[in-house]
Amino acid sequence: MIFVTLSSFAEYDAAPLNTLQASGRPFKIHSTGKRITTAELVAGGQDASVVIAGVEPYDRATLEQLPNLRCICRLGVGIDAVDLAAAKDRGIAVTNTPDAPTAAVAELALTMMLALSRNLPRQAVAARAHKWSRIESHLLGGRRVGIIGLGRIGRRVAELVRAFGSDVWAVDPFADAQWSAAHGVTLASLDELLSNCDIVSIHAARIGTAPLHLGEAEIQRMRSGAILINLGRGDMVDIAALHAALAAGRLFGAGLDVFPEEPYTGPLCDLDNVILTPHAATLPVETRSAMERQCVGQALAFLDGRLAASDRVQ
Repeated sequence: MIFVTLSSFAEYDAAPLNTLQASGRPFKIHSTGKRITTAELVAGGQDASVVIAGVEPYDRATLEQLPNLRCICRLGVGIDAVDLAAAKDRGIAVTNTPDAPTAAVAELALTMMLALSRNLPRQAVAARAHKWSRIESHLLGGRRVGIIGLGRIGRRVAELVRAFGSDVWAVDPFADAQWSAAHGVTLASLDELLSNCDIVSIHAARIGTAPLHLGEAEIQRMRSGAILINLGRGDMVDIAALHAALAAGRLFGAGLDVFPEEPYTGPLCDLDNVILTPHAATLPVETRSAMERQCVGQALAFLDGRLAASDRVQ
């Protein structure tokens, strides 16, 4: 049985659901309209051999309560919510959809950079209040953009901002030096990037023994008037330190799509120099449909014994 944990599954495109129905394989869909809880996952997944999963956690304790589970098809890129060692111990295959979200996340990062550089949030508020104000703004092409994390998304962001004429720096312990040189990207240390870039955009994964975290010291190290974008992981930025720097005017603006706790309703919501989106980077209709179709294909391929090795995370 296939258990789809995503309440929004096939909301905009019936093709993934039609494929499941045509397969003849038994399936069920979590339908509360809210993100699935661990208790609901365990209760609904007792008979499931495959789960089409969202961002809900699959730690060792949870996996031990899903006795029939043999494959997790993660809708999206990140797999940090899955205990890969525990999955391997239990013979559970894990897949994800790393390519489909690239354009969507990169385009949101570019949108935030352009909007914040031109100070659109403040200009829009002023105009709606019938105030004809001249507000400081900047060209993206005249700025140095620092990218933290040079994977699929980070590389696409680099290509997009280079097209505007931006000078691009990047930090990534696994950066492809040949690709960086060919695309005019300067590889730097984190300290160098924070101190020298007008815009810092986070696209890192949560890997290694020292995962990325920009705390008060790192945020203080950023250039005065800089912009911070976080489309990586919510816990990669100290929200309190960021709020303090924005409220004091030391940073020009910030754009966030991920937060330490979600839904986020904290003090950043009250600032007029931020753009906050509800973890929506991968929610464009085209992207969501592509990921759902890929996950369904992976789930059926696994059940038919034809899942390609290249589709497996492990």
